Amino acid sequence: MKLYITYTKNSFTEKQIQKLSQVGELIFLEDTFDLDKAPYLTDEEEKILVVDPDWYNWDINANHLSKIKNLKGVCLSTTAFDWIDLDYCKDNNIVVCNIPKYSTDSVAEYGIFLMMCLAKKFPIQAKTDYKMDYSKEMLTTEIRNKTVGIIGLGTIGTKIADMCKALGMNVIYWNRSEKQNSYKKVDLETIFKDVDFIFPAFATNDQTTKLITDDLINTMNGNALINVVNNPRELYNHDLLLNRAENEEISYAFELYGNEKKMYDYKGNVMATAPYAFYTKEAIDRLVAIWCDNVVALVNDNLQNVVQKENN
Repeated sequence: MKLYITYTKNSFTEKQIQKLSQVGELIFLEDTFDLDKAPYLTDEEEKILVVDPDWYNWDINANHLSKIKNLKGVCLSTTAFDWIDLDYCKDNNIVVCNIPKYSTDSVAEYGIFLMMCLAKKFPIQAKTDYKMDYSKEMLTTEIRNKTVGIIGLGTIGTKIADMCKALGMNVIYWNRSEKQNSYKKVDLETIFKDVDFIFPAFATNDQTTKLITDDLINTMNGNALINVVNNPRELYNHDLLLNRAENEEISYAFELYGNEKKMYDYKGNVMATAPYAFYTKEAIDRLVAIWCDNVVALVNDNLQNVVQKENN
């Protein structure tokens, strides 16, 4: 069994490398490469791809997969799996595994950090070079007794909800199904109109894309939206939120993707950071450990963390 690993070798411990070596021949592809000239395309032996999305520009499509002979499975380094063609994999008996829940604490903590930045108007402080200004425009707010609305009460959404509750906040949520917890389920209109802080925390799929409509965004009034889960342009009208924030009607926090402007280029209480929410030592350690376990399980036909296309 050949294990083609598109990642840096020094990201794995010696023990992990030994563990993988016991189940297959390791071939590290540490540098990016032309996909049409990928080394495994000329290899006819049975193989598993152990892949990170940055080597594939977040797109492993059917055209590329169809060129790989004797592909037993693909082990992703991410929780997200919308960057691989699952339909092709299913039709061709190629197992796909992901890494669920490895960064739950990291992402939730980062969301709380961004919420605090907006509450204390840190973006405006930074963009005004920390000028002393005790005007009404710079008046900040406490978060205790404020209301937070979580959209999507999955693993990350629940963690954010619990952290907000511990901070003395009131928590309500919207989810496609009722959840067994102490939080009140409401409609989306209530969240966007009535809460102080909004956290979109749902997975992106065909059913949730554009779940947050322009009409909902336009009902916001002086509140804040914090997004740390997905690319904002895949969830809603990102430019509309920026426009409302620049007009000082709302506050907005998000991670930068692609060719976005930087935080200092936006007007208003807009907090924009590099996509570091998942990137903690603890989360990466968990990621690599689960990644290795997925590979070993796949080789031994003792499958774990197998993903399937979402239908609801």
